[in-house]
Amino acid sequence: MSNAKIQLRLPEEMKDAAMRQASQSGISMNLFVATAVAARVGAQAEAERYFSARGSRTTPARAKALLMRLGTPGALRDDDRLDPVDET
Repeated sequence: MSNAKIQLRLPEEMKDAAMRQASQSGISMNLFVATAVAARVGAQAEAERYFSARGSRTTPARAKALLMRLGTPGALRDDDRLDPVDET
């Protein structure tokens, strides 16, 4: 695995807080930032894996039937729509 250098711009207050936390943890700022990024990347990968696995266990028809059974009957509100309504 090779390392890449990046330039990071942070608000001064966030940088100060990160430096304090890194110091309190006894680690370098570099390791602190790398650990934070790794945690975020790992969480995103886990969420994608989870929802992909869940999604593969059903079909659109089954999902729609479940929503129809659990939902409130009536017209969709504008903020319920996944696609914008063309009002022209």
